[in-house]
Amino acid sequence: MTASSHYPRYVSDLMALYDHSQRKLLGSGVFYDFLEPEVDLEQVALRRQREFVGDKLYTPKEEDWLRGWHLLYRRPQGQAGNIVKEFESVYDICEKIWEKFLNPLGQNDSKTAPQELAIAFNNPEVTDLRIYQIHDQDILNGRLIISRRSNGETTTLIFLYD
Repeated sequence: MTASSHYPRYVSDLMALYDHSQRKLLGSGVFYDFLEPEVDLEQVALRRQREFVGDKLYTPKEEDWLRGWHLLYRRPQGQAGNIVKEFESVYDICEKIWEKFLNPLGQNDSKTAPQELAIAFNNPEVTDLRIYQIHDQDILNGRLIISRRSNGETTTLIFLYD
């Protein structure tokens, strides 16, 4: 497993929209990895969650974070992707996450984010897509989307709010 400083355009575009938290716990973030087929995608997702939250806040409450970790959705094999509808189907938490999912820059632009999300997550090359709940059992709540393409490109999008 490796991370790259040279991202595919679809990842760079997602980062421009969603990666403005600078790993300050709250907000959204984007990660990119190139994975071999045998790498467990859930373990990568858990590692990215921990990295996003930061060891200082994650380690003392690791057990709480793990209790708040749940697979909410896994795209069935062969099903065409529709990430906005898939995300909406497991949306049951704070309005901030839904707003930031559809309008991350807060400019009332209802077209850019869905288009960029579709390019990243609805591509036929995506062979595995999952949406997880993340929660610290206290006040922090969020979602993590992770997808792997047939060539090993793996994209993770995290939202975390109080």
